[in-house]
Amino acid sequence: MPTTEMIVMVAVITAFTMGAIHLFRLVQAGIAHRTIRRVIDKDPQTAEALILRVTEPPSSGAGDDRTAVVLIAIGLAMIGASLIAGERGDWTAYGLGGALFPLLIGIALWLRHFAIERARRRGEPQ
Repeated sequence: MPTTEMIVMVAVITAFTMGAIHLFRLVQAGIAHRTIRRVIDKDPQTAEALILRVTEPPSSGAGDDRTAVVLIAIGLAMIGASLIAGERGDWTAYGLGGALFPLLIGIALWLRHFAIERARRRGEPQ
């Protein structure tokens, strides 16, 4: 299999996987909204407490930094793999280019998380 086809297949599989993850999250949100609507229809007094609990921000913001760490790790792994496997091959540039995407996105998410944490410590609004 030519290396360009291999890179395209990895990108396609990644796109399908991420699409499936987002579809599952969409279904989860739909179920949550349907549950809230049922509670509002049955007992409006209880619905107020439920809505307040649902709208509270999550207690830990570990999602962003975990995502950043994973994306940076994938980017570094792709750079390392392209340097090791493609020393004489022509596809090193493709691997490095592909590695830049998760690496840059991960750095951006990490910086965002850092800025939010810094603002939270200072007591400033986001």
